[in-house]
Amino acid sequence: RAHTHPLQRQPPSPLPRAMVFKENESVYAYHGPLLFKAQVLEKTERTAGGAAGASAKVRLYRVHYSGWDAHWDEWVPESRLLRDDAGAEEEQKQRIRDFKRAHNKRKAQEGAAGGSASDGGPGATASADGGAGPADGKKAKGGVEPGDEALTAEIREQLRLPQNLKLKLVEDWERVSREKKLVPLPRSPSIETLLCDFVAAKAKRSSHERLYTEVCDGLRAYFNQALGSILLYKFERKQFTELRQDPAHKDSPLVELYGAEHLLRLAMKLPELLSHAKLQREHMTVLLAKLMELLKFLQSNKAKYFVTEYQQPGDAYLTWWGDE
Repeated sequence: RAHTHPLQRQPPSPLPRAMVFKENESVYAYHGPLLFKAQVLEKTERTAGGAAGASAKVRLYRVHYSGWDAHWDEWVPESRLLRDDAGAEEEQKQRIRDFKRAHNKRKAQEGAAGGSASDGGPGATASADGGAGPADGKKAKGGVEPGDEALTAEIREQLRLPQNLKLKLVEDWERVSREKKLVPLPRSPSIETLLCDFVAAKAKRSSHERLYTEVCDGLRAYFNQALGSILLYKFERKQFTELRQDPAHKDSPLVELYGAEHLLRLAMKLPELLSHAKLQREHMTVLLAKLMELLKFLQSNKAKYFVTEYQQPGDAYLTWWGDE
């Protein structure tokens, strides 16, 4: 008989006795390979089945990661939380350093092997629910009008990011939001190039080239409209403004100026965006299937499409940021 894991059930009623962390308390939470500042929203305790029929108490906390979208909120065991103190802050910095070293080592190994893709381990996922990495926290919460929440959840379930793309989202967020670096623009290869390569690859093995073309045309439209309002981190806004003011680029479609890093952020937002689309269910199913093929194509060719070095902005840019 199939058993439902205790953590997959709905949260039970709150525990009457005191737990280690309090509601609304600021904490640090382990999330994949990194440690992030968070806030405890709720707490509870439940009984989990153990070996030989024994049972054990599992203390759970629902946390919100500071600066991240609310759909990243999750229930975590007590073992994944640390007090918000100097020791936890130093542990966070050490985790980031370790993550960078491991990432650089993996990139070097992939380069020696011809850029082949390899999935990270299950502990290296960016999100337990299959969501994408954070856009700018404050902007992300207000950027998309709420649609059908049930439909959004259903779409998100079907549009799960491959594991190492989740890592790319985390890395991208670290580079821009924490290290204050920028994706060099205009990007080469661009999103336009990526989408054309995808359609060409599918045309060799499928008779549905027109369908893939229509899906990619829709992505172009979404990206060009969404970038300035919901896909940029706050630190990137000056770069975006300067790019649009450059005579060489001011009339160029944004898909020709940005690359896979920002396309991946759009993938995170697609469940909310598509929940507003008036598509019949069978059309939505086909669309999501094609989008998953695109994500798998990107995963298989990540060495080609993702930037290898983020750009250190100049003093004038950092002065602007300091004044914000």
